[in-house]
Amino acid sequence: MLDEKLRPMGYGTARMEALSTIARSPEPSAQIAIAKRIGIEGPTLTRMLDTLEADGLVVRRQDPNDRRTKLIELTESGRQALEEITAVAHAFRASVLTGLSDAELDQVNAITGKLMETLCDGAQP
Repeated sequence: MLDEKLRPMGYGTARMEALSTIARSPEPSAQIAIAKRIGIEGPTLTRMLDTLEADGLVVRRQDPNDRRTKLIELTESGRQALEEITAVAHAFRASVLTGLSDAELDQVNAITGKLMETLCDGAQP
C-alpha cells in the first residue's frame, strides 16, 4: 500500500529502504555492508544502485584503501528525495494508525521494536 503512495513520485519501498540505509551510515559505506544491512544479495543491490546513481541520488566512489570496494553515499538530490519519501511514509503510517488509542499505539511500537531487534540480530525470513 505504501508502494502505491510512492509510485507517483517514482519511488517504492525498496528504494526508500536503500536510501534510508545509506543515509543512516555515518560515512560512505561499502556496497556489501549496505546489502547486508538491508538483507538483500549484492547483485540485487548493484542493480538498485545503478538506477539510483543514474537518477543522481547516490554516488559510488572507489575505496582508497581497497580498489575492489565501492563506497556509496547520498547526493544532495538523494537527501531531498529521502525527505519527500519519508514525509509520505509518515503520513501513510499516521493514516493507518488513526483510531488507535495511545495504549494501542504503545503496543504497536513495542512489538515493532521487538521485531526490528530480532531482524537486526540476524533472523532470516
